[in-house]
Amino acid sequence: MPEDKTSIEQELYRKNVEFDHLNELLSFTRELYQISLLSLDPSTLAEKMATTLREKLRLEMSGIFLFDRKEDTLTPIVFSKSERLIAVLRKSGFLFRDVVITGVSQRPVLKSIFDGTNIVTGNLSDIWGGLVKQEYLNEITTTANLKTLIIYPLLTEERIIGVVLLAYTSPFDQISQSEKDSLKSFSDIIAVALDKSYTYRELDSANKNLEKINKEMSEANKELKTIDETKSSILSFTSHHLQNPLQNIVMASSMLADGSFGEIGEKPKSAIVKMFESARHLSLTVKLWIKALDFEEGRVTYKIEKFDIEKLVSSMMKDWDLVAKERKLEFTFETDGHPPYIVNGDQTWLRDVILNLIDNSFKMTEKGSIKVKLEKLGIEKVRFSVTDSGVGIDGATMPILFQKFKKGQEGWQKDIEGTGLGLYICKKIITEGHNGKIWAESEGLGKGATFLFEVNV
Repeated sequence: MPEDKTSIEQELYRKNVEFDHLNELLSFTRELYQISLLSLDPSTLAEKMATTLREKLRLEMSGIFLFDRKEDTLTPIVFSKSERLIAVLRKSGFLFRDVVITGVSQRPVLKSIFDGTNIVTGNLSDIWGGLVKQEYLNEITTTANLKTLIIYPLLTEERIIGVVLLAYTSPFDQISQSEKDSLKSFSDIIAVALDKSYTYRELDSANKNLEKINKEMSEANKELKTIDETKSSILSFTSHHLQNPLQNIVMASSMLADGSFGEIGEKPKSAIVKMFESARHLSLTVKLWIKALDFEEGRVTYKIEKFDIEKLVSSMMKDWDLVAKERKLEFTFETDGHPPYIVNGDQTWLRDVILNLIDNSFKMTEKGSIKVKLEKLGIEKVRFSVTDSGVGIDGATMPILFQKFKKGQEGWQKDIEGTGLGLYICKKIITEGHNGKIWAESEGLGKGATFLFEVNV
């Protein structure tokens, strides 16, 4: 009986020791988990976890490495060491943390980490062989009394991100089964914590870069706004001061050419007509820039009222007749014979549209004809059109014809002085100011073109 009692007491003692050890491991697991929740940078987090591992498991050393699949390396980010091991390393003159393990997939012992299984070895050469002098490894093993190295892969759902290394002074078979079972949980906690920490750091870095970019863009926008305001002021000042002198040249040259100041010879008349055409084109360009500024800065208003658009077009034909005769172009204006052509619109703005469309036809037509026409569409709309026998419009140009600063390839060749603003402004006037429609038609290059717009009556 006494022997049975002693045996029972010994078994109870052993169970109590195991129970206490299990409680320690559970407590340690909770502590690691709490550390994993801290918002720390990866290096600080790894340092805290490695130190906690070494102290709680009474290890000689614990280390955490990051794996680079492309380079096939394990790079140490932290090592926590006992005082005894520190003394040995100081004597040998090197640090584990300075040694990157290369050719990981080629090292027989380390291959198993790619299968997600742990590695157990008692030989430092299996890990650092060829990277650290063997005499150093032997001295460390002997002096620090290292018996077991356990390496656990740090796995996320998608990949292996590194390993955790644990150095024991006990043989592997003397480590309790409960501790061996717990090591997998420890490595999982470390893997998740590090992965989260690196992700947060990348996001933080991206946010800081984004803030920097936003700040730079804000400064650039301020500079652009200043430049744009300066440009607009200069352009507006220059344009307004050019407009009146140019208009005087246009009027004077027109009167000279049509004989208002007396008959002149053919050669002087030809030169005057060319001067008139150039001055009118320049005047129109200046007006386009002024109107473009008005549109950009929201200064455009419309005075909508009913007026006879046929009278407006007729009054504009005289000046074009001079140019047509000089260039031997057939220039006509006709209607569909159903007057009056009363429309509901802003006469000044619609005059600019008509002026631009006819001017375009003259610029793009070297010979042949330009025909202007008005027609009624039922009782609701009036259509204006100008048809020429000029350079035409290709399929690639048609979709961009009414966009700002856009002209077709043929347009660049024929109209090197053009601004690319005329049709853009015409579309804004017709669609936004008059709720109308404007478009172009052409069978292709060399086959002429027709520009049309419709407005309400």
